[in-house]
Amino acid sequence: MFDLTVGVFALGLIIGACFVGFRNFFKIDEQRATIRFTMMPQASVCLTLAMIVRNEERHIGRCIKSVEGLADEIVVVDTGSADRTKSIALECGAKVLDFPWIDDFSAARNHALEAARGRWILVLDADEYLPEASVQAIQEITKSIGEMPRAYHLINKSSTDNGLTGISGLIVRLFPNDPRVRYEWPVHEQVVTSLHRAGIPIENTSIEIIHTGYSSVEINAAKQARNLRILETITSAEKESHPMAWFLKGGALLDLGRTEEALSAYNHCAAMTLAGDSVHEGALVRKATCLTELKRPEEICAINPQTPQSTWHPELLFYRGQAELEVGHSRNGLIFLHSVFETASQPMIPAYDPVRIRIRALMAIASIWEKMDPSRGVALLRLASDALKIGRQITLEEVLAIQRT
Repeated sequence: MFDLTVGVFALGLIIGACFVGFRNFFKIDEQRATIRFTMMPQASVCLTLAMIVRNEERHIGRCIKSVEGLADEIVVVDTGSADRTKSIALECGAKVLDFPWIDDFSAARNHALEAARGRWILVLDADEYLPEASVQAIQEITKSIGEMPRAYHLINKSSTDNGLTGISGLIVRLFPNDPRVRYEWPVHEQVVTSLHRAGIPIENTSIEIIHTGYSSVEINAAKQARNLRILETITSAEKESHPMAWFLKGGALLDLGRTEEALSAYNHCAAMTLAGDSVHEGALVRKATCLTELKRPEEICAINPQTPQSTWHPELLFYRGQAELEVGHSRNGLIFLHSVFETASQPMIPAYDPVRIRIRALMAIASIWEKMDPSRGVALLRLASDALKIGRQITLEEVLAIQRT
């Protein structure tokens, strides 16, 4: 099965960055969110690291250590750890609070926010950490005094090679401590809608968070089963749920190997949305993913978003190119695969790795040349290998240069 472990996780990271209108995804008590009292920030506490954890003894120490010199306060909300997570957090100087798990990530997140005393909130998960450059960049933001408070998109990079490559997505993880700002949605929780209601602008940054979780097949399966349980409750409600609920449900099903059911969920999502909408286009990408696993290339060739091809998701271009090759349309296949290298690296739904998608496209091209001219095929594969070692994005010019020699 195609490994969507990191991709499904990273999808949740950019939802908030792209869609303000998701307040209707789940029922939100806006009046309570606006007036609920919280502990007010203290002038002596600049930044609070707010975390929710459960059985994270392997990672939590690294996470907290990465914010040394940055976080004046660390609030850790534990939702039921059975290992040394809480004791490690206490040893690292954190304030640890117990909170019963109720299948609602926002409830746990907000419990941490209510205990925070810092003027700024930084949110990290235990299996994430900040590189030194990110610590310095955040310090510059939090120590500056602006006329208007604002929140910041950070780049969450899910990586297995210390950030060299990885699937990246924008996510709001740094924001003012304001009682109006609270997390919403029980799964893939975010603060974007409450920030907009409070009139707090969001600014993009190049500050990276490195995420190393979902490394175990067993751990990922358990997490996706949990997410699916929550999402099935949402999508089975009498009132029509938001299309993103169906998109996320499809992701959980796909990651659990239930591909036909995932395809059905993505089709449902696409039918609920308009052409050109980011969720609609993302559903088409994952529809192609499902059809690839199901070995139905003809149906992939029939997927034609009503948007300029130059704006298509790189993964859809790859799947389309691969499918064209499989049905014997080599020329069309090469056109789509070449187009992968011309796409701009930017957060999209679903999240993707700009380095690895180009390598996958290059390997597909190399498979053609191996039959016609093995030396060129080998040269293309060598280019792929060298680029992967240093996490470099391959350019179309490099590919064409080998094909022309």
